[in-house]
Amino acid sequence: MADKTVVLGGSGAMTSSCVYDLHKHSEFEEIVVADADDTNAKRLLELIDDDRFSFEPVDATDAEDIERILADADYLVNGLPYQFEKNVLTAIESVGGITGVDLNAFDFDQVLGQSETLADTGNSLWFANGGLVSTIALGMLACDHFDNVDTVNFYWGMWRLLTQTTPGLTDTVTYEHDPNVDERIVYEDGEIIKDFPPFGEPRDFEFPEPMGEQETYLITHTEPVTFPKAPVARETDVNRVVTRGVWHPEWRQYEETLHAMNAFDADPIEIKGVEVDPLEVFQQQIKTEGRETEWRPPEQLSPETQWTPQTILSVEVTGTVDGAEDKAVYHFEQPFPFFDGNDITLMREYGCYVGVPLSVTLQLMADDEVGSDGVFVTETSGLDPNRYFEAMESRGFELRPETLPAGAIPAGEQ
Repeated sequence: MADKTVVLGGSGAMTSSCVYDLHKHSEFEEIVVADADDTNAKRLLELIDDDRFSFEPVDATDAEDIERILADADYLVNGLPYQFEKNVLTAIESVGGITGVDLNAFDFDQVLGQSETLADTGNSLWFANGGLVSTIALGMLACDHFDNVDTVNFYWGMWRLLTQTTPGLTDTVTYEHDPNVDERIVYEDGEIIKDFPPFGEPRDFEFPEPMGEQETYLITHTEPVTFPKAPVARETDVNRVVTRGVWHPEWRQYEETLHAMNAFDADPIEIKGVEVDPLEVFQQQIKTEGRETEWRPPEQLSPETQWTPQTILSVEVTGTVDGAEDKAVYHFEQPFPFFDGNDITLMREYGCYVGVPLSVTLQLMADDEVGSDGVFVTETSGLDPNRYFEAMESRGFELRPETLPAGAIPAGEQ
């Protein structure tokens, strides 16, 4: 493995761990961290202290500037906020010959609709990457224990305080609770059912500690759209796919308050001659309170809670084996500390459940173990879930089988 890799937005909370993992595990000859935040990018490179890495400033609002950064690149990690996806795709198409992974999972139909165009210029882009790779791989493992599958329940346990956030995470959580968003969906009997309300389809689920049993509810994730395309889903005739999530109670209280105030549909109000959006005011307050700039050693990251914010990803599959009904439950937990005890920010430690899959999957693509032309998703990538979890566990992540059908062999022990 050689050549040049560009990590767009590489010093962000979700992508810093990708950069760190590329430092520790990849054989790429040159890795460029392209970001608008030169302070944090340079701080991250100082921590890594690896001659293969360099920093380049980039203006994500300008497709031509992204094209400049990608001009001689072979590999790409796109960790920019979803608002810049169009500019990234324009730059990739213009440059051509790019193999990359893309954190974005919004504007799904539009991005996948550009697959043929990007393939024509020699590009290969793994869309909806990050944490979604882990949930889909969990679903693949669990379904493989069954002859026929009735329901695949995906669960995202996102456990951090209201003041432990980033601007991007704040916007994402609130988007997922917006009553005007029609992306809360369920796959059932070969159909996509849309327009579920926020907090819809509630269901209790037992996560590992520190979360424990929680009431989960539908979130705007893409598994119900994409998972039925997985070979194992087709082989086992998956009937129903649902994705639920839960946040720390502080976040739920905040989102419920926004609903109670009708903040999502409120008209702008005038304050001292200036019109302001009430929702934006509340969002900005959360972003300001949650802004974390100090890099600290792990033992000082979250002293007020005595635990570090984390995400636990789980799957529960029900179906039949040899004519008998049964169930499989897997959990996937992130390590702490991921950055080997180096000074880092709280949200960068939290974000390793997103950043490390970006690095692992890019390296699998570079080694020709997975991939496809144009734009594709995990289900159509040819990914071997056992190979993926083997790579993730070598980085300290834990795959935990809780319940398996009688006689089933846990993943990794086959």
